[in-house]
Amino acid sequence: MSNKAYLELNNIDQMFGTYQALKNVSLNIKEGEFVCFLGPSGCGKTSLLRIIAGLDTPTSGSILQAGKDITYAPVNHRDFGIVFQSYALFPNLTVADNIAYGLVSKKFSANDRRVRVTELLATVGMSGSEGRYPAQLSGGQQQRVALARALATSPGLLLLDEPLSALDARVRAHLRQEIKQLQEKLGVTTIMVTHDQEEALTMADQIVVMNQGVIEQIGTPQDVYAKPNTPFVAEFVGEMNFLSAEVSGVGVMQSAGLTLRCDQSSHLTIGDPAQLAIRPEDVRFQTEGEEDNKMNAKVLHLEFLGSRMRALLELENHERPILADISMNEMAELNLIQGQSVVCQLPHDRLHVFGGKA
Repeated sequence: MSNKAYLELNNIDQMFGTYQALKNVSLNIKEGEFVCFLGPSGCGKTSLLRIIAGLDTPTSGSILQAGKDITYAPVNHRDFGIVFQSYALFPNLTVADNIAYGLVSKKFSANDRRVRVTELLATVGMSGSEGRYPAQLSGGQQQRVALARALATSPGLLLLDEPLSALDARVRAHLRQEIKQLQEKLGVTTIMVTHDQEEALTMADQIVVMNQGVIEQIGTPQDVYAKPNTPFVAEFVGEMNFLSAEVSGVGVMQSAGLTLRCDQSSHLTIGDPAQLAIRPEDVRFQTEGEEDNKMNAKVLHLEFLGSRMRALLELENHERPILADISMNEMAELNLIQGQSVVCQLPHDRLHVFGGKA
């Protein structure tokens, strides 16, 4: 993976009438990188992908691919392969003809097309399927053929628009792994649009979290999860508990009668409203010898999640209950039951602090 930007998006705006779908979006993607555009429906991620593909034109801004300005280049002059959510295979063409479709216009000979199709089917684990038709394939197989077709012309850029969302959970998890391994092997710069945080966390080198037409955060999956920049990112990527608070001193917050110490409040001044956020897995129960941020709570509900138990806790004097995830090993020691009173702790180094009201 080289360090120079392979794809540069500069100040992209997109208007549909009076509605602004994208607001001043700038982004650099390195060669060989796997980038996920992650966000809820209507956040602008598909609009951005369509602009990169040339299916839509930005209202303002520019796009450079490998140093070349492609902002207004027609689709057939762009170097990319695309896979859609709906597979979009031609039902009347065989697997081989579907895959070779883009090679015909590139003037590949019939023999070269045959060789390339055989090679691609082996790459996506479907050797010997040349003569079958899309209707004879499962959803997962159709998506592999769509992937092979997108890769047929060896594009510099692979665009994936929610490619796994129509598949069932097991097939999705399996294909997720395969696409990531294939992308690493081929070294093709890849952009995937998804609303599925787990997909983004497991596949991406970089995640671009989008909300209402703007980029909220760009970072590695670890960074976006562990150091969210905004309450939106904190809530959208993984589970997060929020408590309303007010700054009462340096590194000290008041939240409904509780005094909580936290490490990250230097950007706020005394009296400022704040939101404290903590992941369910960071709530602790084994608190011997720890003095900070302990509180009484009541177990309202317990939910079994396989490898862990999720507890809904009512904190003393707090209206909004919080979630706590407890490993089954710890659960065996704690032996929690519904209705039980417990002491829990919100470790100061695990509290995220955001300015403003919840």
